[in-house]
Amino acid sequence: MTTDLEPDTFARPFPTNIEIGRRMRAARRKRGWTIAEMAEAGGIKAVVIGSYERGSRNMPISRLGEIARILGVDVIYLLGQQPNQQKLPQDLTLDLRAISRPNFATPARLELLVNYCAGIVKKRNDWNGEVLSIRDSDLVNLSFAMGIEQVELLQWLNVENYLIKAINHS
Repeated sequence: MTTDLEPDTFARPFPTNIEIGRRMRAARRKRGWTIAEMAEAGGIKAVVIGSYERGSRNMPISRLGEIARILGVDVIYLLGQQPNQQKLPQDLTLDLRAISRPNFATPARLELLVNYCAGIVKKRNDWNGEVLSIRDSDLVNLSFAMGIEQVELLQWLNVENYLIKAINHS
């Protein structure tokens, strides 16, 4: 069987451990951290961080997310992918009345959303009770807590009619 593709022109769907490790090291250095300081900040052994950076150890996907969070970068950066060019809204308003209704399709996700919103309301002393403004940082943290990308979180909030408004300030 012949193919039009030369072996060296085949694009790998995922980066190698070495490529991920290089980006991980660059992000750590950009923060001004030594491996020991990153280990202390993230609760990961320094020897493990070093082996990830050298590319000599496979990194589970769950650890990849943890490393990205510790370094303050997006997982897509570590994977060497281009970020989605779709702009995310910068101002969101959640309908707290809507999220108080049962959701039988995704009850665990709804429970996380309800608890997260309750924490924000308590922290901000915002007892309006009907709507809640969500900041960019809230959206990032909530997507991490749910284990989904921000775009997927926004789609879910829209589908479930939990959003009152979404404004994109370009």
